[in-house]
Amino acid sequence: MDYASLYDTIRCLTYGTRLHVGVLFFGKYGNKKLTLPHEQTIHAAPVCEALKNTSARGYERCFLCRNTAIRCAMQQKKPFGGLCINGVYEYTHPVTDDADELICMIYIGNILTTGRGEKKLCRHLGAQANLTETMQADFDEVQCRALARVLESYIRMLLSLYPTDRTPEGMTPMIENIKRYVTSNPGGDVSISELASIFHYNEKYLGRLFKRETGKTIHEYVNEKRIKRAEQLLLSTDDSIIDISERIGFNNVTYFNRIFKKHHGKSPAAYRKDVRMYPELQ
Repeated sequence: MDYASLYDTIRCLTYGTRLHVGVLFFGKYGNKKLTLPHEQTIHAAPVCEALKNTSARGYERCFLCRNTAIRCAMQQKKPFGGLCINGVYEYTHPVTDDADELICMIYIGNILTTGRGEKKLCRHLGAQANLTETMQADFDEVQCRALARVLESYIRMLLSLYPTDRTPEGMTPMIENIKRYVTSNPGGDVSISELASIFHYNEKYLGRLFKRETGKTIHEYVNEKRIKRAEQLLLSTDDSIIDISERIGFNNVTYFNRIFKKHHGKSPAAYRKDVRMYPELQ
């Protein structure tokens, strides 16, 4: 019998709701049945996207809040729910193996709570407060816990029934998990030492394995993803080069300029000016 993928299962379980469910895998765990599109590993609902772009610090605030939740779940290894920094209710459910190491993190979000949460959210959304209509209203912690447990059971079943082999992209699950973590944290600490700590592997071994499978060092891959995000911000906002540099994880704007020029042959300011004038250059 061929079982449904995790993605199809999430779609069925959330059909008719406005919930957003995401799963981020860690360590060596994963297989073809568990592979998810990028939108199912991050907070990608309309409200979250709007909040990331409400100000120069909106994106940074969202990811700082999300990473704080990840660290809390990693340390406590217990599910918890609450309002995010902007007032959206989110539920985080860690799944661990027999050795109490993290298999994955299940996120259930895009939930609107009446009262304090709704008022806080509308304040942060400002003129876009009507986006609350795209959210699931009053889906409480008991319901979140029940949904997360169903998903956890299905994930465990797929891990036991299907071998932990290469993903559709041809990577081992661990390398694919690292890539997804980096992509979902463009402004966070994604150094090799941080990744080794999160994924419970020796730094040198992790670095060698990543280079062997991707042809790039982790540092090169991180910079590549940050530059991609910088391109988007340069063209979609009028934020300063310094603000963009900080938002994507470069604390030194001179270094950011140098890396960007290495990729594009021109500075971030020149890239913004040229592509806005001649979009075909993008």
